[in-house]
Amino acid sequence: MRADECVVCQRQLRFVWVEDHFGETLCQGCAGGPPCWSCEAVTGGTGARARTVLADGRVRCARCSRSAVDRQSDVGGVVALVRPLLHSYGISLPNRVRVSLAGPAGLTLGGQAVHGLTRVVQFGRSARVVSLEVVSGLPATGFGRVLAHEMAHAWLARCPGTRSAAVEEGTCELVGSWWLAHRGGPLAEHLLRGMAESPDPLYGKGYRDVARRARGLAPAQVVRRVEATGAV
Repeated sequence: MRADECVVCQRQLRFVWVEDHFGETLCQGCAGGPPCWSCEAVTGGTGARARTVLADGRVRCARCSRSAVDRQSDVGGVVALVRPLLHSYGISLPNRVRVSLAGPAGLTLGGQAVHGLTRVVQFGRSARVVSLEVVSGLPATGFGRVLAHEMAHAWLARCPGTRSAAVEEGTCELVGSWWLAHRGGPLAEHLLRGMAESPDPLYGKGYRDVARRARGLAPAQVVRRVEATGAV
């Protein structure tokens, strides 16, 4: 595609156009099209923005579809990337657990749909991870971010102290950001910006507060501090 063409319809751009969060240009006619539920890019046309409508009605672009985790058999490839990275920082779970794929209707927390869910049982100072689930349909980059976040919940279950919800979620988001920084690429950068700008008091502000306390520390140093004190 040429730089002076719309990324969706490939028509030549004239006079006025739109530039999206990926730095790609769209004509005004295409700019209002249905966005990808994963990366929020406008979908349509036949290239990287080609639109797929999933069985549950979610819209996804071709770029996210290429590495999408749609089946349980797709999960292992991403786990094989995320788990060793977190282990290299010192993050380990209380026990081995199968990462299961769930449809969007199957993951809710407090009545709200969520992308991931970890269930942990506490036994005094010990803990056991019962299940770890991630919603289907995410590309590998986004799936890995949710997986890293959920693995962090399981890891925190064996760390000392009691944390507020904002500190808990903020710490897990920080771990998710480590995966995104390691992964790199336009989608990872977009997701990192979204985390930094999120207005959510737990996932957004919680992440920014924890990230500020962790500034200047390597991931392994953060992990050691949390395991010693319970928080960053």
